[in-house]
Amino acid sequence: MESISHRKATVNDKTIVVDFDYRLDKDEHVRLSREEKITKAIVDDECFIILQNDREIGFVIFDYRFFDQGWIELLIIDEEYRGKGIGGKTLEFICEQCRTNKVFTSTNSSNTQMQRALTKAGFSFSGKLNGLDDGDPELFYYRELT
Repeated sequence: MESISHRKATVNDKTIVVDFDYRLDKDEHVRLSREEKITKAIVDDECFIILQNDREIGFVIFDYRFFDQGWIELLIIDEEYRGKGIGGKTLEFICEQCRTNKVFTSTNSSNTQMQRALTKAGFSFSGKLNGLDDGDPELFYYRELT
């Protein structure tokens, strides 16, 4: 049986986390200065490593910068591990960690795999924002917590 767990990233994990992001989209990684964002998230204890059987397979950045609500900034799982429910377990983990009564996130309209994962995890569609990525609107989702 495969075990999924999460732990806070440390500065020793920076290379691993940056590599996951860089392999996903090199151009976006450089253009959006993602290494700086990842480094800050690690230093601020806002980055969690996703593990399967103690092997690093992705990461999630979670903070409270979105109108003081829980905000999943970035969720990246290595391609080989996608579609296996790991994203859903990570979304559940984040909801359990959240100190507010709602968790928000967003994804591009082209990212149908993430949209399905969010819906399956109990997130509701909240709205659409045009203009961030030309021709690929950003879709916002939230989940109310009890």
